[in-house]
Amino acid sequence: MNNKLKKIIQHALDAFHKTMGLTIQHQPQYKDGYIYPDGIIRIAHKKKEWYFAPEVKTSINRTIVGMGKLHPLNNEEKMLLITDVVTPPMADLLKQTDIPYIDTAGNAYINEPPLYIFVKGNKARQILVKEPLRRLFKPAGLKVIFALLNNPSLVNKPYRIIAEAAGVALGTVGWVINDMKEMLFVLDMGKAHHKLLNLENLLKRWIEVYPEQLRPKQIIARFETDNQNWWQQANIKEFGAFWGGEVAAAKLASYLKPARVTIYTDQPPGKLVFKNRLRKADHGNVEVLTPFWNFDYGLADEGIVPPLLIYADLMATGDNRNIEMAGIIYEQYLARLVREN
Repeated sequence: MNNKLKKIIQHALDAFHKTMGLTIQHQPQYKDGYIYPDGIIRIAHKKKEWYFAPEVKTSINRTIVGMGKLHPLNNEEKMLLITDVVTPPMADLLKQTDIPYIDTAGNAYINEPPLYIFVKGNKARQILVKEPLRRLFKPAGLKVIFALLNNPSLVNKPYRIIAEAAGVALGTVGWVINDMKEMLFVLDMGKAHHKLLNLENLLKRWIEVYPEQLRPKQIIARFETDNQNWWQQANIKEFGAFWGGEVAAAKLASYLKPARVTIYTDQPPGKLVFKNRLRKADHGNVEVLTPFWNFDYGLADEGIVPPLLIYADLMATGDNRNIEMAGIIYEQYLARLVREN
């Protein structure tokens, strides 16, 4: 854990103690023989104590909330999300998904009867300088990571082939691979041979950053329609497009009725819009985006985006039913990738 995260923990503990008047401590890695990589948080009150495994983030978004609900750190202790400042809307979402949190402003949610705490709306008492985002997790780097996560053997291909698969400039690949080596996501095995490492952590980082760094840049337009079931009869391949998000999940796993329709296409959407009577609307529930990959994968012939992207789009909504569906997609299509690594 770097010094920035340690400072967030200490400021959050101090703020919690001042606001709630409860004893709270960050203890070493071991408890009852179990190892916690980032230590363990202990809260004590009236001869009772509660333990949490800390998950420290400089900031949070809906995807991070979803990850906390879907993939708890371990089965021994409940996760405690610790971050800089939780906004009121995010506080409500954390409460709704029952994820405990504390922040450096004294906001908190903990529901461990008889201990119940919910504080929101406090503003930061001091500004913690945020570390700049590594370029590896900016748009160009995210495109390369996406290609590699979908095709791990691609890491040993010539840079030209990697660049084509990721849709980036040839010069991008070199610094991305070097950054991945530095962050221990790629192991140099000599003789121009590499191996991807820590795929679970790499996938998690990609999922967390994608909604803010890459996805907004791919949005073409939003639309609405009076026929909410239009996607059921539409042949998406006819328009050179692919289903993503909730519709893709519905087609793969008999999902509940989608509330949002996500489409990826590099073709002008005019024909799609006209034939399905879509109307342009800034807040419409039909979203059209530009693809950012150029490689073959199993679901392409079905007009469905890669499973990793389905998972990411579902998690980015922060919706409980979508998070549950994302868990199914993860187990069916992504878990094996992580286990094999």
